[in-house]
Amino acid sequence: MDRLSRPAHTWGLVVVLVCALLASAGCAQTLVGRAVPAEDPGVTVPTPVPLSSGDLDEISMQIAEQLQAYWRSEFPRAFGRPWQDLTIVRPAHPDDPAEQLPPCVDSLDEVDNQAFYCPSADAVVWDADGLIPQLDRDYGAPGVVVVLAHEIGHSIQNRLGLSTAARADPQRYPTILLEAQADCYAGVALASFAARPVAGLRIGPQERDAAVLAMIGFRDPLGVSPGDRRAHGNAFDRVSAFQDGYLGTATTCAGMTLDNRTFTQRQFSSADDAARRGDLPLAQLVVALDADAREWFGSLAPTYAPGWQPPQLEARPTAACPTDAVRAQGPASFCPADGSIAIDANSLAPLHRSIGDYSAGLVIASRYALALWTAHGGSPTGIEAGRAALCLSGAYTARLVDSTTSFSLSPGDLDEAVQTLVADTWAGRDAAGNADPAAHGFDRVAVFRLGVLGGPAACFGS
Repeated sequence: MDRLSRPAHTWGLVVVLVCALLASAGCAQTLVGRAVPAEDPGVTVPTPVPLSSGDLDEISMQIAEQLQAYWRSEFPRAFGRPWQDLTIVRPAHPDDPAEQLPPCVDSLDEVDNQAFYCPSADAVVWDADGLIPQLDRDYGAPGVVVVLAHEIGHSIQNRLGLSTAARADPQRYPTILLEAQADCYAGVALASFAARPVAGLRIGPQERDAAVLAMIGFRDPLGVSPGDRRAHGNAFDRVSAFQDGYLGTATTCAGMTLDNRTFTQRQFSSADDAARRGDLPLAQLVVALDADAREWFGSLAPTYAPGWQPPQLEARPTAACPTDAVRAQGPASFCPADGSIAIDANSLAPLHRSIGDYSAGLVIASRYALALWTAHGGSPTGIEAGRAALCLSGAYTARLVDSTTSFSLSPGDLDEAVQTLVADTWAGRDAAGNADPAAHGFDRVAVFRLGVLGGPAACFGS
C-alpha cells in the first residue's frame, strides 16, 4: 500500500490505536510472449499432480498437438478461415551444448527458462530443461498447458494479422494488450479441455486454480510501467484476461482493445514505496485502511443503507459476538449482533508476512463489505452474504487503484488480493464463518472482479 502524507496530529492519535491493535495480536527478431516465471509467487500452491514420470518432451509435444487440434476446429468456427498448423513446435535443451539452435535466437541462453512464439518463423519453442520441469513441479499439468496455450495464442494473433498491425502501430497495440489477448486464448483452450477432457489430462476446479496460480507466477516484476515494451501485465490483469477467455470465446479475446480494456499495472508512486516494495507495516496498514474504509463504505450508506454508520475497527471482538463465529471468520470478523468489526492481529500477521500488506487489507475490507450488505437488509449469513463480501471488497479495492486520497494501492497490491482469494476463503466467508462450498479460487476472483469492474451497483444487482 502507498500512504501519502498525513497531518501530524492524526498520527499522534494513531499511535494509541496501533498499540491497542498489536497488543491483541537482445535478439534480432521479435519473440512474442516470452514466459519467464516470477522469482517468488508468494502464495501456497495446492499439491500439483505431475504430468507423469515419462518423457516430458513427448508429453509437452502431445499437449501442443492437442492445443492445435482444438484450434483446427475452433479457429474456423470463430473467425471464418481455416487453421494453418504452426511451422515449428519444439522443445529446446539449453543445458545441452550439442543442442541445435532454435529459430529466432542467437544463443541457447536466450531460451533458458523461457517459452516464446516467433512470428517470422511461425515457431513456438520452450525450455525443456528448466521451464517445463519447474512448471510441472509447481503447478502440475495446468502450468504446462497454460504456457503452451499462451504461446499458441500469439500464433492466433499472427494468423489474424495482429502481429503486422502491432509492428505498424505499437501505440494502438502495446505489448501488454497482446499479452492479455494471449492469456485470454489460453483461458479459452483450458475451458475446452475442461468441457471435453483430453486423455490423460484432467481439468477440474483444482486444476483450474493451479492454472490461475501459474498466471500469477508469470506476472511482471513490481513497478513495471504498463507502457513498457516488455510489460506482460500484473497478476490481476493476467488472471482477468485468462478468466475472460475461460468464461468467453475466442472472439472475446480477439475483441480486446485499449478502448475496452483497463490495465491496473502501475509504477511506484514514490521512492519510499519502492524501497518497502509497496508494503506498509501491519500496524500502519490497519489504521490507515480502517479510516479509509469507513469513509468509503459510509459514503454508500445514503444509497444502500440509509442511516448506517460504519463502525470503527476494534482490537478484539465485543462481548456480543459469538466466539465460534468470530473464530470461524478468521483474521477479521463482523458481528451482526452489534454491527462491530474486529481483527485478530496474530492471524493477520502471517497473511501480511507471506503474501503482502493488501492480503490483510482485503480480509479487513471484506468485513466492512459484509457490514454494509447486512445494513442494506441482506442476510449476514449464507452464500449471497459471502458473494457480497467478495464483490463489495472488489468495489472498494477499485477505488484505491488511482486514489487521490491519502491511501492508495501500490504495485503488487491487486496481485496480493488475487493470491489471497485463490489461497483461502477468508474474504468470502459469511458472519458465521461459512464459505460457499462449491466455490473455488477461480470463482472467488471472478466475484471480486465483478466489484472491481462494476462498482457497488453490480454487487447489489442494480
